[in-house]
Formats: sequence, structure tokens, C-alpha cells
Amino acid sequence: MITQFVDESPTKKSFTLEIPADVVRQATDRAARALGKQVRLPGFRPGKAPLDLLKKRFAEAIREEVLDHLVRDAVGDALREKKLFPVGNPKIEDLKFEPDAPVSFRVDLEVRPVVEPKEYRGLKVPSESVEPSAEEIDRVFQRIREGHASYEAIEGRPAADGDYALVDIKGSFPNADGEDFTADKTLVEIGGKETMAELSAHLRNAEAGATATFQKDFPADAEDSRFAGKTVLYTVNLVALKKQVLPELDDELAREVLTPRDGEPPENASLALLKEKVTASVKSEKERDARTKKRRAALDGLLALNPVDAPESMVESEVDSAVKEYSRFLARQGVDLKTAQIDWNSLRNEARPAAVRRVKEYLLLDAVGETEKIEATDTELDAEIRSRAASAGMGFAELKAMLVKGEKLEGLREELRIEKVTDFLLAEAVTAA
Repeated sequence: MITQFVDESPTKKSFTLEIPADVVRQATDRAARALGKQVRLPGFRPGKAPLDLLKKRFAEAIREEVLDHLVRDAVGDALREKKLFPVGNPKIEDLKFEPDAPVSFRVDLEVRPVVEPKEYRGLKVPSESVEPSAEEIDRVFQRIREGHASYEAIEGRPAADGDYALVDIKGSFPNADGEDFTADKTLVEIGGKETMAELSAHLRNAEAGATATFQKDFPADAEDSRFAGKTVLYTVNLVALKKQVLPELDDELAREVLTPRDGEPPENASLALLKEKVTASVKSEKERDARTKKRRAALDGLLALNPVDAPESMVESEVDSAVKEYSRFLARQGVDLKTAQIDWNSLRNEARPAAVRRVKEYLLLDAVGETEKIEATDTELDAEIRSRAASAGMGFAELKAMLVKGEKLEGLREELRIEKVTDFLLAEAVTAA
């Protein structure tokens, strides 16, 4: 029975339970009898040893069995009585168990807050055209031309902005906190947006054959984690100067672009077909961007209209996932996590606000789904598995078996359900002027 209940917050509850002494004695006797049927004691046939002897000889084993059974049942009954749904395992504190006395203990637990979503229809989302503009199409064609450009040698003058320098680069770490590297025959645009400003500065007005040496101090938040917070000494040899020559935008270039790596160009390959495909690609990208913006706006509105508490254990789980994903990213970049000087506590603190938001979003979307009775069907689940299997070069049955074995099938179903809830919110949303 519950002797004390403390409603600490919408997500934290605490209650004290007491199990009567007679219930404890009955459970102890049952455990002792069950044990007596399994063990052999000198002078007694199996199941015939006196209870008092069994209780004395196997006191600790019986105690653990009784507590496990009684505590589990008592906590379950209390949760049902209070209609509580814990997040994670309840913590048992201040357990008191003495012979011929009641068992008492305190239960601390986190629960999912009760969420009754309101005003989720008619959320305001931005209105945005997804039709490609002429300028957007032109930018894609410019990138295509640059991707198929040729390079001609420049002679008789020093390097200037807009030229392309063929360079050999060597990098070292004066403070011995990194691994030396080389990048031979690298083509960089002098003054280009993708070119390190210091590199452009030392190549500008230089002639082929020149060598430049300079040092760069990278900030702690540098994009490339190999250099973050470190000093690098660069030695750059200017092998040759070149100018970029762009091909004409015509049917010949279109056929080259439309030809598969190991195949023949389509029969109707032409500039017109390339423009059609580019237009469709740009429109698809704009549709994805527009959906992302609408989704963010809808969730912003949903959160503003429905304040909800995020259970700490759910937030910690999200933070763990974010840090693990970042660790995998660093490993793919070749970073040795054992030797890298990474402030993991700081990373966890940085990841926390986004984790809190994701938990709140999930709780609200889940509640809307419950209210609207939105589910992901078996047919939709199988379709998603087929799509993922095709992308991974696997068979449908193979991937589904892996998901079942890894106990991830229902997790995927839940992902689809939450995505359907999002689709519902966007379908019910109104565009802002």
C-alpha cells in the first residue's frame, strides 16, 4: 500500500510503499517451500525439510527471491493505481526488511507528462514558391560548366585573383599536436571562396616555381577537427599557373553530362533534356527545403501553444545519441578518439538544448497522433523497408530480418508514425502572408 505520495513535478514522482508483515511471511514461506523442492539436505527427502531449517540455511537466497517478487508486484500495483507510466526503471531507495516486520521502501521515478495537445490545427507556416527561377537554373549550369572545365597554362606573368594554382602543400605541427600531411598537385583558385585566405595571400603575385611558407593558428571551433585549436606550418610550392576554360553550354556538353559513367547517352540527349532534368532537380530540392521550413515553423507554433516538460532520462538518452553520432563522424574523419583532446562534457552541454527540444517535439507529436488515432500500417512499414533495402543494396527479407533480430522494427514503425503526424500537421496548417 502507498503510505506517502509526492508529486514533485509533471515528470518526477516519489512514493513510499509498505507491504504488510503477514504478506511478507506468506511470500517467505512460499519461497522456502519452492526452494525445498530443489535442494537436498542430509536426512531429509526432497520437499520434506522443515521450513524453519530452510529459512535459516538459505536465508539470503530466500530474502532476495521474496524482495524481488514483492517489490516488483507492489511497484506495479502502485503504478497502475496512480496511472503512471515510468520512463526508465524506477529507483528503489530506503529499503527496510526485517524478519516478521513489514517491508517498506521509497520509489523515485520519472514519468512521461500527461500531454493534451491543443490548437494544433491551423498552425502558421511560411508560403514559399518552389518553382525554379532562371537565376537558380543558371547557377546549376555554371557549376556543370565548371565541373567540365579545362585548364590552360599561364605564362609570362605572376599569379592574380581568379587564376588557378597547381600546388604541392606540406603541413606540419610545430607544437607536435598533430600528424604531418602532404597534398601534392592540388588545384586551388587564388582568391576563391574555397581557398584559405592565407594561401591566396602568399600565392598572389608569385610566379611558377616559387615557394611560400606561412603559419596559421586555427580557432578551437575550426570546421576540420584535425586542426581545431592548433597551429599549422605550411610550405607551398607553386608548380604551375593555369586559367580555367569553360565549355560552351550546348548539346555536346549536355550529352557528356547525361551519359552514365559506364553507359551510353540517352537517345534524346540534348541541352533541352538537360535543362528539363536540372529544373526538376532544383524544384525537388526547393520542395525539400520548403518542407523543412514549414515543419520547423509548425513545430515552433506547436511548442509555443503547448508547453511540456521533458523527462530528464529522455533528454539524457538524446544527448547520448548526439554524442555517439559525433564520435562516429570524427572516427570517419580519421580522428583517434583515444588521443584527441575532446571536452566531452562541454559537447554534452552544447547538445543539451537541441535534445530537450527533440524530446518535447516527440511528446507533442506522439500526443497528437494518439488524439487523431494516427498509426503506421504494416503495408507502410514494409514499403519503407523495401525503400531502405534498395538504397543499401540489400534484399527486403534480409533487411527486415536484421531489424527484427536487432529489435528495431517497432522503432522504425514509430518513426513512420511520427512522420505521418507531421504530415497531418502540415496538411492542417495555414500559410502565413
